[in-house]
Amino acid sequence: MSDTALTPHLLPGDRLTWQGKPTHTRALGKGFAIIRFVGWGMLACFALFLALGLANLDEMEGTFAPWLGVVLLSGGLFVAFALIAPAYARAANARTRYGVTRSRAMILQSGRDLKRFTIPKDGRITRVEGKDGAWSVLIQVPAHRTAQRSNTEHSGPPNPIGFGGLSEADAIAAETALTAIRGKGR
Repeated sequence: MSDTALTPHLLPGDRLTWQGKPTHTRALGKGFAIIRFVGWGMLACFALFLALGLANLDEMEGTFAPWLGVVLLSGGLFVAFALIAPAYARAANARTRYGVTRSRAMILQSGRDLKRFTIPKDGRITRVEGKDGAWSVLIQVPAHRTAQRSNTEHSGPPNPIGFGGLSEADAIAAETALTAIRGKGR
């Protein structure tokens, strides 16, 4: 256990029994697939407006500045959405760390956001292989809960939480460590 990113976040008396990090950092979620699609759409807009403007350059008469603005805006959005956003997401994914102590599981996302959670006795732990070969260990709590965020209230089963992007060996070790702490939350 040479990675010390989780050590400062341990509670007094806690000790890590397992820790890991995503090994499949190239995979992005569905949200980033949509962002990339929008980015490539902006490239198509860039090419279309550039071609139309260049074909009619002599007929523009005072519309050159707005045309140039649209071309530069669509090109900039392509760079931001199709190139920079996915690279940022992969870098943030590479800084994610997972840990299991004697009573809690921890997820440190992007090196900043820490989530600690316990697993109740009736929590279900499953290991799932993704299409890209990455493994996930998911914890599903069957009880309904009510969560209040801002002025809205949501009631229903919580979404599964867990560790994603793991190798098969790490997924097996994580599942074993999580099963050992089921029902031991304090």
